[in-house]
Amino acid sequence: MDGDINEEVLCPAESAAEEQEASVSTETRIKVQPDVEERKLRSFRAYLDLLDTAEWLRRQFAEQLEAFDLTIDGFRLLDILYREGPITTEEFCKRRRCRRQSFDKLIKPLEARGWVKYEVIELEPADVDFTQLAKRLRDLPRRGRRTGRASLTESGEKFMHVVFPRHVKLVFAFMRALEMREQESLSKTCRKLREGDVVRMLDEITLED
Repeated sequence: MDGDINEEVLCPAESAAEEQEASVSTETRIKVQPDVEERKLRSFRAYLDLLDTAEWLRRQFAEQLEAFDLTIDGFRLLDILYREGPITTEEFCKRRRCRRQSFDKLIKPLEARGWVKYEVIELEPADVDFTQLAKRLRDLPRRGRRTGRASLTESGEKFMHVVFPRHVKLVFAFMRALEMREQESLSKTCRKLREGDVVRMLDEITLED
């Protein structure tokens, strides 16, 4: 009899606890879900702002370069050669994240104008542990890998002496909308975005909606 009474008394209490727990779970879900959606929308707005700004800047700067019969990508190659010196095809494609076909298409008009020279060179032979080679191979002449290399011609140097300062002046004029600290912060943010965070990206992509 006592067992029956206890059972009747405990059941309503357990039921109330379960209802309270379900209510808390629902409230938590309601609070968390909008926060996740808001963060997604905020990321999407930042993405659109970034695209719009990049496209706007390209249009502003492209107009000046077109007066010199240059594209922005063509100027980027000339800029590297002008400030850093010759560069191999592999190095340029890796830095600019482009394919060999894109590089070939980019360099042809610059060669035609006499601004860039493209040549095939032989790199230094790779280091080899001769103890791992057969004796008959150790005395054979060693050759390095062949690759293409671009460099500025004398005409290209003179051309960039004119174009580079003018383009830098225009860029500086536009960038004055930002303070120096803001410019540095922008550069760091852009680099961080390009480098990415693989772990976070995979976590988000594999997370069920």
